[in-house]
Amino acid sequence: MHIVSVTRSVPYPGIPHAGGEYYLRHVDALRALGHRVTVVAPRTAENEIGARLAPDGVLLYGDTAASPSGLDRLVLRVDPARVPWRERRALIRDAAVRAAVAEADVVEYQWTQAATLHRLIPRAAPRRRARPAFRMVVLHDVMTQQVRRQRDDRAAPRGLRAQRALKLAAVRRTERRAIRGADVVVVFSQKDAAHVRELAPRDASAVRVVRPPLAQSASTSPRIARERNGFVVVMVGWFRRSDNADAALWLCREVWPRVIGRIPEARLVLAGADPTDAMREAARRDASIRVTGYLESLDEEYRAADVVAVPLFQGAGVKFKTVVAMLWGLPVVSTAVGLEGITEDPRRVWREAEDAEGFADGLIAAWEAPDEAARVAENARRWAAEEFSEERFRDALSALLPSHGARHQPGPHQPAPPHPAPPHPAPPHPAPRDPAPHAAAARPSTATTP
Repeated sequence: MHIVSVTRSVPYPGIPHAGGEYYLRHVDALRALGHRVTVVAPRTAENEIGARLAPDGVLLYGDTAASPSGLDRLVLRVDPARVPWRERRALIRDAAVRAAVAEADVVEYQWTQAATLHRLIPRAAPRRRARPAFRMVVLHDVMTQQVRRQRDDRAAPRGLRAQRALKLAAVRRTERRAIRGADVVVVFSQKDAAHVRELAPRDASAVRVVRPPLAQSASTSPRIARERNGFVVVMVGWFRRSDNADAALWLCREVWPRVIGRIPEARLVLAGADPTDAMREAARRDASIRVTGYLESLDEEYRAADVVAVPLFQGAGVKFKTVVAMLWGLPVVSTAVGLEGITEDPRRVWREAEDAEGFADGLIAAWEAPDEAARVAENARRWAAEEFSEERFRDALSALLPSHGARHQPGPHQPAPPHPAPPHPAPPHPAPRDPAPHAAAARPSTATTP
């Protein structure tokens, strides 16, 4: 089948955020299953870089130099789920996009913003074949949940919370319209499935949970015990996302002094692309903190780690960084947000904590009881290797799509993973903008991070 994949961000080897890494594997899996995939994305400087690094089959529309109008910028502040009008107009005017859509068997949309374009697709290809293409929406997270969490942040000033309430109403309406009438809506967890069904009850039967293929992101063999040489705590993230940068600063300022007070030889590594100036300043002031910046691979950081910290309080969707840490056989100390949609089994999580004291105690406990922490981590590793396996993902993805030759046979199906990804070179700069408020990180050659 021919699948047209509409997106905000071209997937390419070395993309520095977790959503892009998932998308790359998703496209790889579709091609491994024998489908022809055409990626359709706006022409931006970042996507032009991605198109040069990506395999064939990328169509870019619009003008790199065009920027949102003042009105567009105002609308996007209120409703970030929308796509600027200039970009929407460029999509329906692009002859190559029209030709691709006209003969597509399936049109899929990655992230909420891309899904809002589905109403334009019939206008882009008014003379397409009689039966409409099968429509699939892949929600990397549910934007409505993320904005609701921002609105409910009691630390924010009252005026800001009021603005966020308006933003929530706008995003909820736009996201509901984006998924309305889709043949399949793919989410990564039962938690997100419940959010989507609440958001769009008329489309509840179309929702399918598909676990992302993360098992190839780590060395999934049992972790080999090593001689203790210091104590290394690692946090991974794409720090252009404020959710990750804020979490890193909280870890440095509120948690880390408590850990150092108990374990003077401890070291904290903040690993990932686009660290903020404030993060670099924290490392300059404290020699026990290291900020790596972009790394072609995170493997060495994971191998050297004793425990992984996931101190997130904002964001939505499955945090890939948590799963990858489990796959590496590392104990995880996380907030509830970092564990959402992954597991509720306490036997798979070393410690869950919501305040600085509890978080520091969890990290210190991994130092004081390494054998117990290793047992918990090994239990999590075995479970995650099966739950997030390539085979399970690919089987699900194959079942999700209509059978070959069937243009549109409405009815829900199911999702699945790609063939082993090729070696990933370091991405050139500028790195792509976050295609959706989602988890992201430095691109490891064999370790996905959100």
